[in-house]
Amino acid sequence: MMATILQERRLLWIEQPEALWALHAEWQALADRTDAEVYLRPAWISTWWDHFGTGRTLACLTIREEGRLIGLLPFYIERIWAGPVPVRVARLAGADPHCIICRLPLETGVVAMALGEALRHLVDTQGCHAISFTPVSERAAHLSVLREIGRTEPGLMLHEAEEGSHVIFDLSEEFPEWFAQLSKKRRSQFQRDLRALQSRYRMQEVEIVPDGAAFTEFAALHSQQWQAVGRGGHFSDWPGSEAFYHDLADRIATDPPMRLYTLIGTTGPLAMQFALIGGSAAQWRLPARCLDPEAERLSIGKVGLLRMIEALIGQGVTRIEAGRGDYDYKLSYGGKSVAVWQILLFRNTRRNRLRLRWLLAWSDLLHLFYYRIWFLKFAPKLRKRFGLPARPLWRSWIRTRL
Repeated sequence: MMATILQERRLLWIEQPEALWALHAEWQALADRTDAEVYLRPAWISTWWDHFGTGRTLACLTIREEGRLIGLLPFYIERIWAGPVPVRVARLAGADPHCIICRLPLETGVVAMALGEALRHLVDTQGCHAISFTPVSERAAHLSVLREIGRTEPGLMLHEAEEGSHVIFDLSEEFPEWFAQLSKKRRSQFQRDLRALQSRYRMQEVEIVPDGAAFTEFAALHSQQWQAVGRGGHFSDWPGSEAFYHDLADRIATDPPMRLYTLIGTTGPLAMQFALIGGSAAQWRLPARCLDPEAERLSIGKVGLLRMIEALIGQGVTRIEAGRGDYDYKLSYGGKSVAVWQILLFRNTRRNRLRLRWLLAWSDLLHLFYYRIWFLKFAPKLRKRFGLPARPLWRSWIRTRL
């Protein structure tokens, strides 16, 4: 551990997971005050570390003012290989390429100081070649701070590149007010499909905080939907993800962030929406729906989306992060496309610039030949034709998504 006194604030770096978990109550209270995303809350991070922390080093900055916790930034450090070249990289703990973080657990007034201190420590003390914050939404409050640090901090350099987009639903205080913003065609279609589903399937709506068994049911429905088109689905693609969520669902006793919004018919679940709630924001992680052609004709997936939005508005949620990529149905039902940025900060030396240039080139090659050509195009066709099982994503590809 390292302590620093700065501007009458006490900065402490925590490197032992057990010492960080001991701050659970204070950390949770800080996350509530700052409206931080669920991905930077203690229940998520501690479960994530148990499942994915092996081989990684914890480096968490805590900031106190007169003994009160006013900021916390958890990072993990790992060595990744760009072919024969090792690169020591730090990232926010608990995040993956799908985790869009707009609000950090930092009180107003300490964001720039905290990020500057974190970057200096990770580069100078921990010897990191790069610190990745990717993916960063254009809406993220810390994006402008990172850009400013990259321009002004001596010895540091910023790499940024646009990395596609994600979808955000900005919600109203009441569902009818939000619903009225949709086009007349969309409103009429939803009401017509909802009535037909209720009549044909005696459809009911259920919202649950899932335990492990309930989440396993959702994962099976999600996987079945994707296997029908030759893909594995999220839980097959991302190694360890189902076990992680199963454990998260089982171990959380207070302030549970997980929700399953389910439409149930006479034959079982018709559609399920999996969301995580942290403060005023919800992360719509994954949908699942049955393979019934008639339910598909009646837009069961879109009906499930709108019923989830109505439930979230009722729970005080004002923003839904709906995942990366521009999907027409999300945009036509009130979502907005927002740019996503690749953000890397690193020590500005000639040797390090060459190392980072090689790493980014290696990452681009893996992404093109392995992910875009093989994983997305050829592998699904071969699986569907020959009945082959789905295989998870290469860990080497996952780790180089910077």
